[in-house]
Amino acid sequence: MNVKELSERLASRAEDVARYLLPEGRRQGQEWKAGSTTGEKGDSLSVRLTGAKAGVWKDFAGDEGGDLVDLWMACRGCDLPTALDEVRAYLGVREVVAFKEPKREYRRPEKPRCQSPKARVHEWLLGRGLTAQTLAAFKVGEQLQDTKAYAVFPYLDEAGQLLNVKYRNPDEKRDMRQEAGAAPCLFGWHLIAPNARAVTICEGEIDAMTLHQCGVPALSINQGAGNHQWIETDWDKLERFSDITVCFDMDEAGQKGAHEVMRRLGIERCRLVQLPAKDANDYLQQGAEGADFQHLVAEARALDPDELRSADDFTDEVMALFYPSEGTPTDPRLQLDRKYDFFLFRRKEYTCWTGINGHGKSLMLDQILLGLMAQGERVLIFSGELPPDKHMKRIHKQATGLDRPARAYIRAVGEWLRNRCWIFNLVGTAKLDRLLEVFAYAARRYGVRHFVIDSLMMIDVPQDGPGAITKQNEAVQKIVAFKNTHDCHVHVVAHPRKGRDEDQAPGKMDVAGAGGIVNGADNVFSIWKAAKDEAPPGHADTPEAIQAWEQEQGDYPDAKLILLKARYGDYQNYTLRLWFDKGSMQYRSQPRRFPFHYVDFSTQDEHHDHAPGFADEPTHLADDPA
Repeated sequence: MNVKELSERLASRAEDVARYLLPEGRRQGQEWKAGSTTGEKGDSLSVRLTGAKAGVWKDFAGDEGGDLVDLWMACRGCDLPTALDEVRAYLGVREVVAFKEPKREYRRPEKPRCQSPKARVHEWLLGRGLTAQTLAAFKVGEQLQDTKAYAVFPYLDEAGQLLNVKYRNPDEKRDMRQEAGAAPCLFGWHLIAPNARAVTICEGEIDAMTLHQCGVPALSINQGAGNHQWIETDWDKLERFSDITVCFDMDEAGQKGAHEVMRRLGIERCRLVQLPAKDANDYLQQGAEGADFQHLVAEARALDPDELRSADDFTDEVMALFYPSEGTPTDPRLQLDRKYDFFLFRRKEYTCWTGINGHGKSLMLDQILLGLMAQGERVLIFSGELPPDKHMKRIHKQATGLDRPARAYIRAVGEWLRNRCWIFNLVGTAKLDRLLEVFAYAARRYGVRHFVIDSLMMIDVPQDGPGAITKQNEAVQKIVAFKNTHDCHVHVVAHPRKGRDEDQAPGKMDVAGAGGIVNGADNVFSIWKAAKDEAPPGHADTPEAIQAWEQEQGDYPDAKLILLKARYGDYQNYTLRLWFDKGSMQYRSQPRRFPFHYVDFSTQDEHHDHAPGFADEPTHLADDPA
């Protein structure tokens, strides 16, 4: 159990530990009060007993503080290794090892024959930004062999005893060796303070010397990033560190080695330094100073699981949502005869459209798709219930605002639709996998971003019987995966269960089939049509009956488009009351049912309105202020 784990165990028993170390103190609210670390009565020393900061203490008179391990050392007057042994005994912690190989005996090398760096080694190391004081602190030597000079790096333990030696030729990178049979251990132990709780581990001796020179306590591994025999040798020594930062080279091998070291030493107490250079010494040679290295160590990141992120990581994206930069593409709005601000068709979303049979959900969706095309979007429609020619006849009516457009106008609409709308040419039941395969092709080849499945009943997913619910949920999962993978918006028409009557629009809970159809949807719309008598009054009808019929036709809306769910929107349960023009098959936001056109055609009657954004000239129709 390392020092971090012991500290957490003590914090869970903060009051017991405070009473044990400071018996003359007293509890005051959520803190334990004492005069100092010697334990007398007083108020200058406070130990937090509860909450996230349990175990944190501060002596305001002596300006000391830390966690309960630090308090143990201060009260008992001992060093960190002794304190850890006592803490383990106090907590009753025993290191349980099922099997441990006999500890290997290593040869203690003789003191190398060398001199202080004065010639080539001195020139080499000072040329890399190190100072003579740093060389002396690490006891670096220079050894001459024939015509070659070698830097001598002694590996010393905490007491200064020699454990290993590395020899390196500054002029030939591969010409290096270590003492045969010596312990594989970390370089720089003799310069780490006995009570230090934080340390940085580097990939090379010169990097460790660089960090030490810049005020960061550091050790170095004795071989490359892929060899970690030193962990077994120095495991016990590393137990006392609650914060280990790993500062390996920024190449692939270095980062791979760093991740392995962090996993073996414990990712809960390790953090990874991200250097803006090849390695620490390279950063020094680029002009970095002590404050730069200390900042990098302070900002080192834990090796968290990929799925675990700090909320602050998303602040820039949040800022962009509140204050999008100029020129940022905007999501298209819902558009009929005007654009509505209450709903945006965002990418990577799935919208479920429901409505009672015969209430015009597919018809209204077609008009909404025309509004999307008018805003520059491309759509692909699968309608298993409508042959393409009959489906396009309806869309041509809506696009022109005419019950019977001229031949030339039909051609103009076809040209307008050519690079905006595609059809999955199949009447009947489609295989979902094939459907999504074609959708994926259209997304890649033509940049289509809106895909329509009309309806769920027309794909090869069972509607009832054993396993039907599971199959429906699996189908929804495939649709959700598709819209996320291809950065698009999928529209799915789903039928509701049969109700008692048709007086009310179906709600979310009325959608037939598996719950995943609605639960997996980002948005849900319900479409409802009023049951109005389309037959005009007869000659025998009373004036009152005629007046009632006229009032019904004019004042009461023909249909409602109801937003029932918008996972990422600002509005819920938002209802549009709409009026329907039968000849053009268009829905409008006002009782005046004069149709408008989506596709401009100069030879047609100019008394028709324009849908906003379609003609070259400005439109008089305003956007919705919602």
